[in-house]
This record gives sequence, C-alpha cells and structure tokens, in this order.
Amino acid sequence: MKIGLIIIGVVILFFIIKAIFPFGQKPAHEDISRPSVDKKPVQEKPNDKLVVVRDADYDNLKKALIEFCNMYNKESFQAQPRLVKVSDREFAITFPYDINFEIFCYLVNYIEYPMDIKWQPTITAWTTTKQTDKWVSDKSVNKKVMLFIEDNDNEHDNVFMTTEDNIGFKLGFAVGEEKQPLNSPNKKFVSPSVEFSVLTDKPAENFQ
Repeated sequence: MKIGLIIIGVVILFFIIKAIFPFGQKPAHEDISRPSVDKKPVQEKPNDKLVVVRDADYDNLKKALIEFCNMYNKESFQAQPRLVKVSDREFAITFPYDINFEIFCYLVNYIEYPMDIKWQPTITAWTTTKQTDKWVSDKSVNKKVMLFIEDNDNEHDNVFMTTEDNIGFKLGFAVGEEKQPLNSPNKKFVSPSVEFSVLTDKPAENFQ
C-alpha cells in the first residue's frame, strides 16, 4: 500500500512540474534567450548608478548577475551590468548603458536573494533619482539616494531607500506597497564607498 501511494505521489509531482514548466521549459533564471543583436544598446549613457557588494565571492556574484539578466533581458536588454572586483570580498557593479530605476531596485533585491545561492552579502546602491522614475515622490525626486535591504527583512520583496537629506522610504514591489514613507530612515545616508574614478583602471566583466 505504501509503495502504491509513493508511486501515485511521484506521478502527481511529475504532472505538477510539467504544468509549471511545460515542454521542458526552463525556469526564468535559467532561460538564456535574448532579443536580436540589433536591439542591443551600443551607445553608453552617462549615469551614477552604482552597487557595492561586500562579503561575497566573485563566482556567486557572477552567477547571480547572469540569472538576473536571464530573467530581464528576454524581450529587451533591460540590464547590462558591469562587474568590477575592488578587493577579494568587495565588488562594484556599474551600468554603462544605464538601467531603469525600477529594474535597478529589482537587481539590488535579487543580489540579496538570488536563486540557489546561500550567502549573506552586504549590498548598498546609489543613484540620483529623476521625475520619470517609478516609486519616486516629490520628497525623493532629483536627489541622491541610497538603496539597501533592511538587516531584519523577512518579506523579500522590497528595498529601502534613504535620500541624501535622510528621508526614508520602503519601496515595496507589491501593488499598493510602493514608496511608503518612514518616520525615520532605517539607515542614514552615506556617500558611496567606491569612486567611479577608481574603477576605470580595474578589470571588468560585462553581462547582458
């Protein structure tokens, strides 16, 4: 009887997997499909978007960036990060072709919670917001901001933002949870710990 139940359970699991990934379809983070090459940006765009990752290793960070590009570059090239090794356990990510603010926030979150990678890196990002950026309000627009994941975060679907004048927000990814003002920022704003000028002479790896 037990063997029969096990077989039934295996068959049910098989059909569930087939329903989720029909005809051998790969999970989104493993799907390497891309648009045609002629849709790939070739002109670099000046911007100040920067992500600094500490307490991580290069191979896992590279894996996370590849997975992120796999998810967001299927229809168009939304993410083309450049990875630079600052030291053995510190890395910088820049965006020579720029990146949409919303996708930028998603990337910060994904590095914290990548698929199939168990780690606890420290991630901090910076940029200057624009009027057209999603989740930006009149209190955060046209300001230098710092993005991060809260130390005790248990929701896994947000980033926190502190403006240069220390106004705090929780940017939730769920509908209705966007740009929530905080009574005080979870972290005080600090300037980037890595200067762009330092990165120009270091070896870099591009992703798409």
